[in-house]
Amino acid sequence: MKRIVLDVDTGFDDGVALLLAAASPQLELCGATVCHGNAPLSVTLPNTRRVLHAGGFPQVPVLAGIDRPLAREPIVGEGIQTWRMEYDGPSEASEPTHAVAWLIDWLRRVQEPVTLVPVAPLTNIARLLTEAPDVCGRIERLVIMGGALQGGNTNAVAEFNIYADPEAARVVFQAGVPITMVGLDATRQAPAGDAEVARIRAVGTRAAGLAADLIDEALRRARQRGRDGVQIYDACAVAAVIDPSILTTVPMYVDVETRGELTLGQTVCDVRNRLGHAPNVDVAVGIDRERFLDLVIAAFSGL
Repeated sequence: MKRIVLDVDTGFDDGVALLLAAASPQLELCGATVCHGNAPLSVTLPNTRRVLHAGGFPQVPVLAGIDRPLAREPIVGEGIQTWRMEYDGPSEASEPTHAVAWLIDWLRRVQEPVTLVPVAPLTNIARLLTEAPDVCGRIERLVIMGGALQGGNTNAVAEFNIYADPEAARVVFQAGVPITMVGLDATRQAPAGDAEVARIRAVGTRAAGLAADLIDEALRRARQRGRDGVQIYDACAVAAVIDPSILTTVPMYVDVETRGELTLGQTVCDVRNRLGHAPNVDVAVGIDRERFLDLVIAAFSGL
């Protein structure tokens, strides 16, 4: 069983990722640290607590983290990602300790390397790595939902999580910790629609039902904007922790653009090794959609 912590800015796909991680027999979700991002921390924090409580996992510690980027004014997502969830359950963090302090203490106490799964702007993780560089050796891998090799969703080249705090992302990518980048190139290959909602709902568990509700609501709102099908971005990263072989990855040197007028937040992937640096990231260029969906169903089924 892999021990993980999810770092989230809970909109709909973070909610599905949290439920998937908590339900999977292959993972032990040791905590959820919360960041600004899809919405302000005042929204993402209660969303996180309520999703875990409504899904049947009130025991998972929830920690409030940083409410703004390292060096910029906050931005927020749009549409379904800014959804304020109104499920029954406590809205506050379950732990009074700050997320970064909790991560530092937890990593210093664990006996074996663990996996961190940041699916939000990388502010919390950057602060962790700069304030406590001694814990880097306790992190087996960062499996990040963020970035893009080709084409962004916020500007022409940048994915939202990286764009929301490019300075933090640059710190993380240059920290020397093993990284898998599950970006838009992979997540675009695994959209979900009505058939996938039906398969997840048919599992019949509390967590699966809530995950199906989240995706169904995302689909409803997407159709209002002329889109049919949604990407469950963050669930792809969790699934890749359960079974890394669902991804096709290529090792590359990756840096982050922090000053570009048109390219702010771009994950600059040196595909042809023009810079001559050793690869620092395993960049996901593909995902096996059917195996991904089968894995989601199996995890929610407790298999």
